[in-house]
Amino acid sequence: MPKGSQHQHTSSEESNSRSQAPSQSISYSNSPFIASSTVERVDHHTRNSDNEEDDASSLNVNHDEDSKKVIHEQIKGGDSIQSMDVSPGRISPEDVSEFNKKPKSKSNFFVRLLTLSSSSLVSNQANCYYDENGEVEDSIYSEVRASVPPTDDYSKPVNTWRTWVLTTIFVIVFAAVNQFFSLRYPSLTINFIVAQILLFPLGKLLNLLPNWTIGYRRCSFYLNPGPFNTKEHATITIAVSLTSSTAYATNILSAQTSFYNQDLSWGYKILVVLTSQMLGYGFAGLTRRWIVYPASMVWPQTLVSAVLFRTLHGDGGNDIGETKEGKTTANGWSVSRYRFFTYIFIGAFAFYWFPGFIFTALSYFTFLCWIWPKNRVVNQLFGYNSGLGIVPVTFDWQQVVYNSNPLASPWWVISNTIGSVIIIFWIVVPILYYKSVWFSNYLPMLSSSTYDNTGKTFNSSRVLNSDLSFDQSKYESYSPLYMPMSYSMSTALNFAAVTSIFTHCILYNGKDIWQRLRDERGAFECVHRKLMRNYQEAPQWWYLSLFIVTFGLSIFTIQYYDTQCPVWAFIVAMLIFIINFVPQGILEGITNQHVGLNIITELVGGYMLPGKPVANLMIKLYGFIPMRQGLEFSRDLKLAQYMKVPPRILFSVQIFATVLGGVTQVAVQEWMRFHIKDICTHAQSDGFTCPNGRSIYNASLIWGAIGPAKLFSKGRPYYPLLYFFLIGAVAPFLTYVLYKKFPKAWYGKLNAPVFFTGPGNIPPATGINYSSWAIVGFVFNYAIRKKAVHWWTKYNYVLAAALDSGVAVAGVVIFLCVSYPGGSLSWWGNSVYKNTYDWKSMPYRSVGPNETFGYSNWS
Repeated sequence: MPKGSQHQHTSSEESNSRSQAPSQSISYSNSPFIASSTVERVDHHTRNSDNEEDDASSLNVNHDEDSKKVIHEQIKGGDSIQSMDVSPGRISPEDVSEFNKKPKSKSNFFVRLLTLSSSSLVSNQANCYYDENGEVEDSIYSEVRASVPPTDDYSKPVNTWRTWVLTTIFVIVFAAVNQFFSLRYPSLTINFIVAQILLFPLGKLLNLLPNWTIGYRRCSFYLNPGPFNTKEHATITIAVSLTSSTAYATNILSAQTSFYNQDLSWGYKILVVLTSQMLGYGFAGLTRRWIVYPASMVWPQTLVSAVLFRTLHGDGGNDIGETKEGKTTANGWSVSRYRFFTYIFIGAFAFYWFPGFIFTALSYFTFLCWIWPKNRVVNQLFGYNSGLGIVPVTFDWQQVVYNSNPLASPWWVISNTIGSVIIIFWIVVPILYYKSVWFSNYLPMLSSSTYDNTGKTFNSSRVLNSDLSFDQSKYESYSPLYMPMSYSMSTALNFAAVTSIFTHCILYNGKDIWQRLRDERGAFECVHRKLMRNYQEAPQWWYLSLFIVTFGLSIFTIQYYDTQCPVWAFIVAMLIFIINFVPQGILEGITNQHVGLNIITELVGGYMLPGKPVANLMIKLYGFIPMRQGLEFSRDLKLAQYMKVPPRILFSVQIFATVLGGVTQVAVQEWMRFHIKDICTHAQSDGFTCPNGRSIYNASLIWGAIGPAKLFSKGRPYYPLLYFFLIGAVAPFLTYVLYKKFPKAWYGKLNAPVFFTGPGNIPPATGINYSSWAIVGFVFNYAIRKKAVHWWTKYNYVLAAALDSGVAVAGVVIFLCVSYPGGSLSWWGNSVYKNTYDWKSMPYRSVGPNETFGYSNWS
């Protein structure tokens, strides 16, 4: 049969209706601005076959016989079913039978594939939406428009054997490796972006498998279910992201087993790890309408991953490789996104060997401290380890992105944050420090540790009995607890952030939240959410059931096992997480910032259950971890929305990955406990000292055993910090007035939650992590975006993804292939910054042997 003469089988009624349609007609679904899937698929193929620019605004809607001939010819040549003039539900059994009679070909294969994948779809699908002007609807946010195409190809299979097998392999490997190194100092975390990079060539390699049917009838599947596509890639990456960082609960288990010497059963360990995560997942699903679905919930960090998918698979994410978009000019730059990503990735990978191994002083470029290594003031103001890091010079991308990627953070967020750092940590902290408020100049300028009255790290074991209860007499004979000035101000900002989020949310977002509560399909949805309506949604009762079941298992865990935590205290912890979840989600979804509730939960737990450190661990576990895990789940739901991953398949994969990853992490940690000598002790020769578990153990002693009453109650040294709860509640009223009266002025863009939340990583972060972050953000998200918007649109997020990927892969290679086996370089460039008072955390004042400072009475 000659090319172009093979026609698609359709029913007579449908065939007649098409033959009568004029060449320029468009068929619509119920909404007058939703293009039908048939028209969009014809147009989409026509653009790609001509290698035209994949721009949503240039969609062509011709639907004539010539277009169909081109489609049929391309199907015969093996193109994707997305180009076919058919929809799921329109293929008759006779059509399938007729194609099955033909010799095995890609067209035959894709028709069968479409019928198999249609079960996750609902009727009346649309590949894009049109606005009132007849143009393709897109996001109102330029960041999203630059990163995610406003179209969908729902013919791509997701629920394939490749998705499940690769998910299983990558989750086990990443969970095991990250758990293994989390107990070591210095530790290594293999970020999920490494999995995102590795999955692409591996998935493409699987394309070489033969087109065989494995199994029999209903239990059969295709060995090669078509080209490895963006939706499979995104689903696996999301699954890995949930387990690429160790579950926080494993650190609590480390504290209980290695430092409290508790004998814990496997059942307890698995329950603690899974319930603390699943509670957050369940609640994240229940709150999707507020923190995932609205267009304003951009979740900026997800755009980096979305652009990476789009770059690897082809612009628009249609698995077409490089399109003509790559040859268009953006402010004089014509290099394609894929080539741009490749060049930057290789450059970042190669260059990171210098600050990461060859010349590590490039990372800690404290040249003033090198000149005056024993000048205490210089080292405290300009140092990068225990100093304020006022000079913003570093050549290490990991230092720049310590808080978040500045290329993915809006400039108004960056400006609010760096303003807070300058005012609080570069002006207020030095003034209070050198005036020795709370005897702070006897301590390092910046540290996350707590100290006694000799300037040494506070030894919590000296105030405890053998049963871990607090001993008042031992406390009185030892020392009060002192916090460095930076730690004190960070705690104060955390207090203010918690209350400011609620006030800000009510003033700025209260009306929207109420309307979303009344109307889930309101005008707040973005086009990407509308496109997701083509798929069967994971219903609310799934998430509600998950939440209820894990809630019950959590109560069982704290009651059946010895946790010192009563049910009423657990419920209070749950209320902390539930009340804060939506405001925190709105904050993170818009600004890329979040508030850690760890100090708040420790504070509340310490007041509720004084003298019970293990109970304090449980309050922290169920008051803080579910919110953190749940917001990460919400972020992944947004990424899945951008990538158009069917919700029900995603839900199954996420739950599967969480259970598999949790069990893997517990198993690895248990194996290490019994097979690594001196683990979690300072005598461990390979560095497996359990730094995270030790930190949590110390915090539980301070907040749970000693208790916050001895620090923050009236008459105690740090009582004034509690006023920041009030300051945080009032500040949004002032910014709201400025916003209403001067919306265009810079002071109309002041944001109280971001101001209080932004510097939340100080300590252990220092000023260099914020100043370098702010400079990069200013250059790209303000200056370049303003002067070269086309360049910014095309390359900004590709640059972010390439830098993150190159540095992440280089870090893994350096650690596993050089550092961990014992390789090192000993020369001036790797030691000069360590021979300074900054590196040694020297305070401004010191006490002599057998001398103390501070209060004479601390009972």
